[in-house]
Amino acid sequence: MQKLLTIFVTVLCLIITTKAISQESATDLKYRRSSLSMIIIENKNLPNKDAVLSSWTNYPFPDKYNKHVTNLKSINIDNIKLSEQEIEAANLKKEKLNNGLQAGKTLNNATSNKLSSSANSVAGKLPMEKTEYQMMIDKVITSEKLANKLVASWFNRSPDGKFNMKLIQERGFYNASEMEAGIAKGQAKGLASLGDAGEELLRNTFVTFTKLDFIENEPAALKARDAAKKEIQESMTNSPKLLVDKALKGADNAYDKAKEGYSLWSKTWLYQLKWNDSIAAIFYNDLWSNPKAFDNSNLFSLECVGVQYNQSLVTFKIGEKRTQEQIIDLALVRNVDNAFAELQKENEVFRPKVPVLSADPITAQIGMKEGLEGGEQFDVLEMVLNQKTGRTEYKVVGSATVDKKIVWDNRYNAGDKSEVVLDKNGAPITATLFKGGKNIQPGMLLKQKR
Repeated sequence: MQKLLTIFVTVLCLIITTKAISQESATDLKYRRSSLSMIIIENKNLPNKDAVLSSWTNYPFPDKYNKHVTNLKSINIDNIKLSEQEIEAANLKKEKLNNGLQAGKTLNNATSNKLSSSANSVAGKLPMEKTEYQMMIDKVITSEKLANKLVASWFNRSPDGKFNMKLIQERGFYNASEMEAGIAKGQAKGLASLGDAGEELLRNTFVTFTKLDFIENEPAALKARDAAKKEIQESMTNSPKLLVDKALKGADNAYDKAKEGYSLWSKTWLYQLKWNDSIAAIFYNDLWSNPKAFDNSNLFSLECVGVQYNQSLVTFKIGEKRTQEQIIDLALVRNVDNAFAELQKENEVFRPKVPVLSADPITAQIGMKEGLEGGEQFDVLEMVLNQKTGRTEYKVVGSATVDKKIVWDNRYNAGDKSEVVLDKNGAPITATLFKGGKNIQPGMLLKQKR
């Protein structure tokens, strides 16, 4: 009884807290986020291209990042061709041959069920695809001078080629006129702020390239059914006909259930803008006032820091209330969310910082969408000014652990899940509960440990 009372009081406190902070959501709190551009890789393996692209366009942008805008929203991978020299340089011919042999072995052994057959046939191609598609992405990055576009966007470049500090000011909470004076006069304080902006903002600029493959379940299900029937007929030659017919009927039923819909594979490549003091010095000294030199410069680049593969099943059940477009939309969003959650876990530089919303209880707006299940550990950070360098730094001042009792279900379309904790007005709780020390205060930042 005491344990139930404790849980009830905790939930009640969280409801009160989340209602109190409802006037200012986490997306409104002022803190320096990493910046992100998302690019979709279009290809021919899209069953309902309009629905897929519409879903991608309406994908709820990850609110733990600032949306960084360039004119490159998508690329058509079918239009990108690698030369023989490029393929030979990457030794892809040998890799393709090895993967082709491996894929053949996989398919021969994967007839027992539809999902393993579908997954293995694609998995056999992944090592080659990872290398080949990354080469194609790199080719687009170079030809489009995407890194230059990211930098130009950061410095709010005007049509006449001039730069200013407006966006830097907004995202970094700096004094823009002071920083521009620092560029013009080389003042130590102004240049220190510029270095700080580079460390905190430009270097934490990311681009994701996402490729989606919708693989029809029916061909794989048909192979699995035919293989199962062949095995039944060979292994049950001395069995009563009634049992054989029942087994064959079971194979047909399994086929009927498995044939509908698609298996959705997403592949997401994560790139980071390369920025350091040397690059910054050349930019401010040589390119800031010279638009033509900036356009022709190869100073800026993007580095691939991670690749993530995710699979989900897209099925259309008899009596399904959702439309095909809604099902594709849900599968795409969940799949891409999972990719982001895994990329954050595997790449520390990509992990977002999340502000503490309340201290008693400790809450923050991060949840299942970011892969939380309960028990994950976070560093508690406080931003401080280094008096020697003039730059801001993050100091670890404590730790916090996700409470397993209340993890916010912020996944797409999560509102129809009956297990979501609701307040008296029927609204879902919009924060995750943490356990931590008494020194944790609202406005401090949480960053997940590995």
